[in-house]
Amino acid sequence: MFLAGITTVGYSQFLKAGSVIGGGAFSFYTQKYKDSNSKGSSFSLIPWAGYLVADNLVVGASLEYDNSTSKSGAPSNYKSTQSSILFGPLVRYYLDQGLFAQGQFGFGGLKNTTDSGNGSSTTKVSVSQYRLGLGYAARISDTVLFEPMVGYYSNTQKDKTNDTNPKSTTSGLFIMGGFTIILKSVQ
Repeated sequence: MFLAGITTVGYSQFLKAGSVIGGGAFSFYTQKYKDSNSKGSSFSLIPWAGYLVADNLVVGASLEYDNSTSKSGAPSNYKSTQSSILFGPLVRYYLDQGLFAQGQFGFGGLKNTTDSGNGSSTTKVSVSQYRLGLGYAARISDTVLFEPMVGYYSNTQKDKTNDTNPKSTTSGLFIMGGFTIILKSVQ
Protein backbone atom coordinates (compact mmCIF):
# COMPACT_ATOMS: atom_id res chain seq x y z
CA MET A 1 0.00 0.00 0.00
CA PHE A 2 2.88 2.35 0.85
CA LEU A 3 4.47 1.84 -2.57
CA ALA A 4 1.15 2.33 -4.35
CA GLY A 5 0.52 5.55 -2.42
CA ILE A 6 3.92 7.01 -3.27
CA THR A 7 3.66 6.17 -6.97
CA THR A 8 0.47 8.18 -7.31
CA VAL A 9 2.24 11.33 -6.02
CA GLY A 10 4.30 11.69 -9.17
CA TYR A 11 5.51 9.38 -11.89
CA SER A 12 8.37 9.92 -14.25
CA GLN A 13 10.25 7.55 -16.48
CA PHE A 14 13.57 7.53 -14.68
CA LEU A 15 14.75 4.38 -16.51
CA LYS A 16 13.00 2.77 -19.47
CA ALA A 17 11.94 -0.83 -20.04
CA GLY A 18 14.61 -2.93 -21.74
CA SER A 19 17.55 -1.21 -20.01
CA VAL A 20 20.17 -3.31 -18.22
CA ILE A 21 21.80 -2.00 -15.05
CA GLY A 22 24.32 -3.33 -12.59
CA GLY A 23 25.88 -2.09 -9.42
CA GLY A 24 27.11 -2.91 -6.01
CA ALA A 25 28.03 -1.80 -2.53
CA PHE A 26 31.15 -2.30 -0.45
CA SER A 27 31.65 -1.89 3.28
CA PHE A 28 34.63 -2.17 5.60
CA TYR A 29 34.99 -1.48 9.28
CA THR A 30 37.28 -2.21 12.20
CA GLN A 31 36.44 -2.42 15.86
CA LYS A 32 38.23 -2.43 19.19
CA TYR A 33 36.31 -3.62 22.21
CA LYS A 34 36.50 -1.25 25.16
CA ASP A 35 38.27 -2.52 28.27
CA SER A 36 39.71 -5.58 26.51
CA ASN A 37 42.49 -6.52 24.14
CA SER A 38 40.04 -7.79 21.53
CA LYS A 39 39.77 -6.30 18.06
CA GLY A 40 38.29 -7.21 14.72
CA SER A 41 37.52 -6.20 11.17
CA SER A 42 34.84 -6.93 8.61
CA PHE A 43 34.10 -6.30 4.96
CA SER A 44 31.22 -6.96 2.60
CA LEU A 45 30.90 -6.94 -1.16
CA ILE A 46 27.43 -6.91 -2.77
CA PRO A 47 27.37 -6.88 -6.59
CA TRP A 48 24.02 -7.07 -8.38
CA ALA A 49 22.54 -6.85 -11.88
CA GLY A 50 19.04 -6.25 -13.17
CA TYR A 51 16.79 -5.84 -16.19
CA LEU A 52 14.00 -3.28 -16.46
CA VAL A 53 10.91 -5.34 -17.24
CA ALA A 54 8.82 -2.13 -17.32
CA ASP A 55 9.64 1.56 -17.05
CA ASN A 56 11.36 2.09 -13.66
CA LEU A 57 10.83 -1.56 -12.53
CA VAL A 58 14.04 -3.59 -12.12
CA VAL A 59 14.11 -7.35 -11.57
CA GLY A 60 17.51 -8.87 -10.90
CA ALA A 61 19.80 -10.89 -8.67
CA SER A 62 22.46 -10.11 -6.09
CA LEU A 63 25.44 -11.92 -4.63
CA GLU A 64 26.68 -10.98 -1.17
CA TYR A 65 30.02 -11.94 0.32
CA ASP A 66 30.83 -11.10 3.96
CA ASN A 67 34.03 -11.82 5.86
CA SER A 68 34.88 -10.87 9.43
CA THR A 69 37.66 -11.70 11.86
CA SER A 70 38.10 -11.05 15.54
CA LYS A 71 41.00 -11.90 17.80
CA SER A 72 42.14 -11.47 21.34
CA GLY A 73 45.52 -11.66 23.04
CA ALA A 74 46.33 -13.19 26.42
CA PRO A 75 44.78 -14.63 28.48
CA SER A 76 42.11 -15.98 26.09
CA ASN A 77 44.22 -16.08 22.86
CA TYR A 78 41.50 -16.78 20.35
CA LYS A 79 40.87 -15.98 16.71
CA SER A 80 37.53 -16.28 14.97
CA THR A 81 36.95 -16.05 11.21
CA GLN A 82 33.46 -15.97 9.74
CA SER A 83 32.55 -15.87 6.05
CA SER A 84 29.24 -16.14 4.25
CA ILE A 85 27.95 -16.13 0.69
CA LEU A 86 24.32 -15.33 -0.14
CA PHE A 87 22.56 -15.30 -3.51
CA GLY A 88 19.04 -14.27 -4.39
CA PRO A 89 16.53 -12.12 -6.26
CA LEU A 90 15.89 -8.41 -5.92
CA VAL A 91 13.18 -6.05 -7.11
CA ARG A 92 13.59 -2.28 -7.31
CA TYR A 93 11.13 0.39 -8.36
CA TYR A 94 12.30 3.91 -9.17
CA LEU A 95 9.83 6.58 -8.10
CA ASP A 96 9.65 10.24 -9.08
CA GLN A 97 12.95 12.17 -9.21
CA GLY A 98 15.22 9.18 -8.47
CA LEU A 99 13.70 7.89 -5.24
CA PHE A 100 13.47 4.09 -5.18
CA ALA A 101 12.10 1.23 -3.10
CA GLN A 102 13.91 -2.12 -3.05
CA GLY A 103 13.21 -5.59 -1.75
CA GLN A 104 15.81 -8.33 -1.77
CA PHE A 105 16.11 -11.90 -0.50
CA GLY A 106 19.24 -14.01 -0.19
CA PHE A 107 20.06 -17.54 0.89
CA GLY A 108 23.33 -19.39 1.29
CA GLY A 109 25.81 -20.57 3.87
CA LEU A 110 28.05 -19.33 6.64
CA LYS A 111 31.28 -20.86 7.93
CA ASN A 112 32.75 -19.92 11.32
CA THR A 113 36.21 -21.14 12.37
CA THR A 114 37.49 -20.53 15.91
CA ASP A 115 41.06 -21.18 17.06
CA SER A 116 41.96 -21.00 20.75
CA GLY A 117 44.30 -22.56 23.27
CA ASN A 118 41.81 -25.44 23.55
CA GLY A 119 41.95 -26.31 19.84
CA SER A 120 40.05 -25.42 16.71
CA SER A 121 36.40 -25.78 15.74
CA THR A 122 34.42 -25.11 12.57
CA THR A 123 30.68 -24.55 12.31
CA LYS A 124 28.66 -24.39 9.09
CA VAL A 125 25.08 -23.09 9.03
CA SER A 126 22.50 -22.16 6.42
CA VAL A 127 21.50 -18.50 6.18
CA SER A 128 18.53 -16.61 4.77
CA GLN A 129 18.20 -12.84 4.75
CA TYR A 130 15.87 -10.19 3.44
CA ARG A 131 16.15 -6.42 3.12
CA LEU A 132 13.49 -3.79 2.47
CA GLY A 133 14.77 -0.30 1.80
CA LEU A 134 14.23 3.17 0.41
CA GLY A 135 16.95 5.07 -1.41
CA TYR A 136 17.84 7.88 -3.72
CA ALA A 137 19.59 7.63 -7.10
CA ALA A 138 21.83 10.68 -7.57
CA ARG A 139 23.15 10.96 -11.13
CA ILE A 140 26.91 11.38 -11.32
CA SER A 141 26.92 11.08 -15.11
CA ASP A 142 24.57 9.81 -17.84
CA THR A 143 25.44 6.21 -16.96
CA VAL A 144 26.57 6.27 -13.29
CA LEU A 145 24.36 6.73 -10.22
CA PHE A 146 25.31 7.02 -6.55
CA GLU A 147 22.60 5.34 -4.46
CA PRO A 148 22.43 5.63 -0.67
CA MET A 149 19.73 3.49 0.94
CA VAL A 150 18.22 2.99 4.39
CA GLY A 151 15.93 0.19 5.49
CA TYR A 152 15.17 -2.89 7.56
CA TYR A 153 16.86 -6.31 7.41
CA SER A 154 16.34 -9.72 8.97
CA ASN A 155 18.97 -12.49 9.00
CA THR A 156 18.16 -16.07 10.08
CA GLN A 157 20.79 -18.76 10.68
CA LYS A 158 19.92 -22.45 11.00
CA ASP A 159 22.41 -24.90 12.52
CA LYS A 160 21.18 -28.49 12.05
CA THR A 161 23.97 -29.84 14.31
CA ASN A 162 22.85 -27.76 17.33
CA ASP A 163 19.91 -29.50 18.99
CA THR A 164 19.48 -26.96 21.82
CA ASN A 165 19.34 -23.77 19.71
CA PRO A 166 19.15 -24.65 15.99
CA LYS A 167 17.82 -21.27 14.77
CA SER A 168 18.77 -17.66 15.52
CA THR A 169 17.46 -14.45 13.97
CA THR A 170 18.90 -10.96 14.05
CA SER A 171 17.19 -7.91 12.60
CA GLY A 172 17.44 -4.16 12.58
CA LEU A 173 18.05 -1.06 10.50
CA PHE A 174 20.74 -0.67 7.85
CA ILE A 175 22.33 2.23 5.99
CA MET A 176 24.36 1.51 2.86
CA GLY A 177 25.58 3.25 -0.24
CA GLY A 178 26.60 1.97 -3.61
CA PHE A 179 26.94 2.74 -7.27
CA THR A 180 24.79 1.68 -10.21
CA ILE A 181 25.93 1.67 -13.81
CA ILE A 182 23.50 1.77 -16.72
CA LEU A 183 24.99 -0.93 -18.95
CA LYS A 184 22.40 -0.73 -21.75
CA SER A 185 20.04 2.19 -22.01
CA VAL A 186 16.85 2.20 -24.05
CA GLN A 187 15.74 5.61 -25.36
